[in-house]
Formats: sequence, structure tokens, C-alpha cells
Amino acid sequence: MKPVWNIALKELYVSVRTKRFIIIVALYLLIFGLAVYSLKDELIKMGTPSVESSGLLFWGSNVEVYMTPFSTLFIVNMMIITVLGAVLGASLGADAINREIETGTAKVLLGHPVYRDEVINGKFLGIGTLITVTYLMVYVTVVAVMLILGIPLDGDSLLRGFLAVLVTILYTLVFLTWSLLISTLLKKPETSMLAAIALAVFMTIFYGVVVEILAPKLVGPEPPWGTSAHELWEEELAVWMGRLYSVNPAHHYVQLVSYIFGGDRFLNYYIPLGDSLAYGFNNLAALLVMLLLPFAFAYARFLTSDLR
Repeated sequence: MKPVWNIALKELYVSVRTKRFIIIVALYLLIFGLAVYSLKDELIKMGTPSVESSGLLFWGSNVEVYMTPFSTLFIVNMMIITVLGAVLGASLGADAINREIETGTAKVLLGHPVYRDEVINGKFLGIGTLITVTYLMVYVTVVAVMLILGIPLDGDSLLRGFLAVLVTILYTLVFLTWSLLISTLLKKPETSMLAAIALAVFMTIFYGVVVEILAPKLVGPEPPWGTSAHELWEEELAVWMGRLYSVNPAHHYVQLVSYIFGGDRFLNYYIPLGDSLAYGFNNLAALLVMLLLPFAFAYARFLTSDLR
């Protein structure tokens, strides 16, 4: 077996046994379980599905969604994972590199026929595999719970839910690469852990508040209501809010998942998947850039860093 896969398997084994992983998954199951319990009667008795606005303005998203029992439950699930998924990715990678350096295991490891690129690639693959398996198990569990409770399911919703899970994996991997970069920049694992989790919490909880405060100040004083100047001001405000939200992975994740479950009011059904992907292409591209660029910097930093 190649060294990179040996390192990946070791990282997978170590990560799944960490307290942080167990605590975050347990917290997610608790919150989601309470959400299912509070919504189960409404979901079981739900009549004809309808198209409604998602209203997720906290993350700068307001897409029309076809609200079936499954899509409704997944949107609730998405709101939980937007925060906890970011914290999960950030916490798993925050000390992946600098802890190896601090304990001296990096030198021992590199004393064998193992290259530095295999180390960082192996760690990313190991943690990424854990994240992928975790979300796939969550998806299967959600479907199983809905079947047990007698909540209606349909094939189109299941397919779109699976695509949304793939987007969720990508979203969490974004915060994983950010935390890997932080782990290569900061020497102390405790410091990098705090920094990575603080970044995840800020981007998913507090960033929307910052945008609501900062955007009007960038646009300027608000003109009187009902005037053409006020209409222009509102347009400029929307432009600046879009610019500020564009650097937040949570915005692109929520927007993309909402497009996957997007609905057509005229047809009162899902929009075609091709249209969903077309609408969300920019959000998908942004998440890919946010994944690859920090990883490239972390890769270059680790390959040139001093391991003493």
C-alpha cells in the first residue's frame, strides 16, 4: 500500500476516536432529533407540496424552494449543518500538521521513505473520508427515520437530497482546508484549534450580522422612502451585500442547496436539475476555489516549512 493511503487510514482511525468528533456528531444528532420530533406531525400531515421562499436571509439566500416533506426536513438539516459542519471540518484539521511537528512524529515519519506531499495529502484524504462517510450515514439515517415515521417520500426528492449531501461534503471540506492552512501557519496546536473554530463560528453565525451593519455604511446615507434615489440606493445596497456574502462559504452552500430543491410556482414542482445546476454554477465554482486555494497554500507552506 502506498504511504499516502497508510497515512490516510491512520488519520481516519485517529480522527474518528477524538472527543471533538464524537461531541460534534452527538450535538448534531441531539439537535436534529429534536427538530424531527417537533416537525414530525406537520410533515406526516403535510398536504400538497407548494413552492415557498426559503427565507434564509441570515446567510444571504432567499430562493424559491419546492417544500415536500423531505426537502423541508433537509432544509432544517442544512441550517444545522451550516454551523456544525463548518465547526467539524475546522476542528478536525486544525492540529493535523502542527501537532505532528510539535510532538516530533513528523521527523520520524519523514525519516522513512515518505515525502512531505504524501503526508499532507494523506491527512486530507483520511479526514475527508471520515467526513464523507459521516454525511452518507446521516443521509441514510434521515431516509430511514422518515420511513419509520411514515413521512411521505418521493424519488425526485431523494435524488436531490443525495446531490445536496455531496454539496454538504464539499462545504465541510472547505473548512477542513482552511484549518489545514492555519495548522501550517501557527506552531501551537491549541492556538490553531481556537483560531480555526473561531473562524468557522464567525463565518456561519456572526458574518451575516457584520454584512447587515457594514453594507449600508458602504452605500451611504439612505434617501427618503418612495423616491427614485431610494430605489437606486436599494439596488446599490443589494450589490454590496452580494459582494460581501460572496466571500462566505456558508452563503454559497445555502444558496446551492436551495437551488437543488428550487421550485417553479407556475408548475408547483421542482425546477429541472439542469436549471438548478445552471443557477448554482457560480456558487459551486466559488466553493471549489475556496477548497483548492487554501489547500494549495497549505501544501506549499508545509513543503517549505522548518520541522524543528
